[in-house]
Amino acid sequence: MAIMVCGGAGYIGAHTVFELIGRGEEVVIVDNLQTGHRGALNPAAKFYEGDIRNADILEKIFSENKIEAVIHFAANSLVGESVQNPLKYFNNNVGGMQILLEAMTKFGSVRRRRFMASRKKFRLWKLIKLCRQIPMANPS
Repeated sequence: MAIMVCGGAGYIGAHTVFELIGRGEEVVIVDNLQTGHRGALNPAAKFYEGDIRNADILEKIFSENKIEAVIHFAANSLVGESVQNPLKYFNNNVGGMQILLEAMTKFGSVRRRRFMASRKKFRLWKLIKLCRQIPMANPS
């Protein structure tokens, strides 16, 4: 079973991926490289270049991998830009999350999910422990 890291080529996402792989986890990354960097990718992780707003790429990822948990760092997070262009942020942060949740529900294998704002500091080991302890609610 794998952990999918959305935004895994960004700063916080890439550090999370390295921590997960260091702990022996199988990791799948999805990132559109809008603000992430190909050079930040851990070569031990499986990488899909794509956007969480694209249901087809999510279906491909969930079909090809046994995803048990999702950690979501693929949100836009620049305050100044969000004030100037709020619809861009709504589209990615709300619309993207909805499409991701729909894919997770469709495939039903995801038991844990975490949405994190990358501008906050987290102790990664606590995040990983938390992801393992909190079951996903049954969407019925």
